Amino acid sequence: MRRASKSVCANIAESYSRQRTSGADYKRFLVMATGSADEMQVWCSFARDLGYISADTAEQWRQSYEEIARMLNGLMKAWDKQQ
Repeated sequence: MRRASKSVCANIAESYSRQRTSGADYKRFLVMATGSADEMQVWCSFARDLGYISADTAEQWRQSYEEIARMLNGLMKAWDKQQ
């Protein structure tokens, strides 16, 4: 969970730094960030199932990462329209 959650932020930062030089890299890093957000949703379910976190916490976290993934998808669609 630590690796995947940090990966979301790191890939967004990497994407931002690449947008001026390579549109393909910009989008590739956004795709990786989205993948990490999706991965976090799975880890939240695992943590809940193993009793590491409560069901309420798992659902709150899962919804947050679902929203992050939706925002990243919107950002990619906006980028595609600009290109």
